[in-house]
Amino acid sequence: MKHSYSTLGTWTIICLLLLLIVLPASALEKVGTTSMQVLKIPVGVRGIGMASAMVSETGGADAVWWNPGAMIHLKKNQLTLSQINMPADVQLNAISYVRSLNEYDAITLHAINLFTGDMPVRTVDLPEGTGENFNASDFILGAGYCHRMTDRFSLGGNLRYLHSALYDYSFDGFSFDLGTLYRTGLRSLKLGMAIQNLGQDVKYDGDFLDYREAGRNDEDPQMESFEGAALPTMFRIGISFDMFEMFKWNKEGVETPHGADLAIEMDHPNDNQERLNLGGEYNYDETLFIRLGGKFGYDEESFAGGFGLKFQVMGDYWFTFDYAYSHMNRITEAVDDFAGQPHRFGLGFIW
Repeated sequence: MKHSYSTLGTWTIICLLLLLIVLPASALEKVGTTSMQVLKIPVGVRGIGMASAMVSETGGADAVWWNPGAMIHLKKNQLTLSQINMPADVQLNAISYVRSLNEYDAITLHAINLFTGDMPVRTVDLPEGTGENFNASDFILGAGYCHRMTDRFSLGGNLRYLHSALYDYSFDGFSFDLGTLYRTGLRSLKLGMAIQNLGQDVKYDGDFLDYREAGRNDEDPQMESFEGAALPTMFRIGISFDMFEMFKWNKEGVETPHGADLAIEMDHPNDNQERLNLGGEYNYDETLFIRLGGKFGYDEESFAGGFGLKFQVMGDYWFTFDYAYSHMNRITEAVDDFAGQPHRFGLGFIW
């Protein structure tokens, strides 16, 4: 049985690599062609502090957002709550719950909710507003499963229901993620891969008045149906390791409270160029965590940082608090108030 599981793991990795090759190489030509952009916003606060280099480093409830194949590597139950500050009074909150069924299986339930404040309805005839208001919102509800195939290899996936609403128009659909985590056996080296947001095109229901051709040809606008747009599919591949163990910084036979993880990840979105994420985390006695990372190949994002705290409340119950800041260059500089700055907060409970 172990032999068949190892063979399955090998073929899974090969298939994910083939998917990377099949994804369009000319991604720069597709900027702005995908919908449901909320799926591109990172919500795992620990990972944000490490510049999103998490596909091989994540675990537990945070793995829902980065690599569902890593959920099994927390042998407890975990609940996380995330609050993400966004510009323009946009609110984004997320929750994820992972339950460990046994040594080999784990399941998850998770949700994301993004919504705006009221905005005035404007028309060509009334550009200052009609007196009505509208808002936009996205809601995602997901469930996932992860199975440990061998002591080194695990495979997991998420199925998500997607709902997006804009004024009187809406879209309902589904997407799925697939991820793997492989512990190589070379000290602490891990390899992670995931493909996210595979699913149907996003097409809002209803019709709208199309002023594009009417403005060019000085004609009355005609009713048109919405065109479809692809989901923002993302392929992630990366490695990570504990530097103290990998480089043998610890003295043999001597326990140390120090730990330092380094993670490197390459992302391939279907609507932009490839990106490189580099992140690190230092921890003292698994209680205090300091994180720092850099992002390369992004339009606005550049560096990130943060910290985390983990406390034993009583018995086998633990509480975690995480904070992260992700600098967004011109977007960050254009906002003065604290709520509009890219601060991220997370609370977690482990039992």
